[in-house]
Amino acid sequence: MAWKKYINGMSFGVLGLSLALFAILNLTSPEMGSLAYGSLFIIFFLLLICILTIVGFYGRRRISNNEVLYQNLKNAFRQATLGALYITVLLILRAAALLNWWDAALLLISVVSFDMFFKGKL
Repeated sequence: MAWKKYINGMSFGVLGLSLALFAILNLTSPEMGSLAYGSLFIIFFLLLICILTIVGFYGRRRISNNEVLYQNLKNAFRQATLGALYITVLLILRAAALLNWWDAALLLISVVSFDMFFKGKL
């Protein structure tokens, strides 16, 4: 995938941020239904992907002495997606009062395994 597609995809981060602010301001009440929770978690997931991709790309750029390698963008996007998935699932488990430390540890092991699997395939 070309780097322009990633950059255009990350431009949806602004849309995600505005949707997240809307959801936080308008959907936070004790009587929230499952539709409101679902939309809040989806918005949060997309926003996390955008933020973590940008942070990961510039972190990799900083490590590689300001050399811009677009392979870093592909890796940053993959890891940001898995990191956002991990954080979002943790929040869903916490909202359902099902989160324990061993659940978080097993989920982390599975996310790291998925990352190793995808890294081996690419």
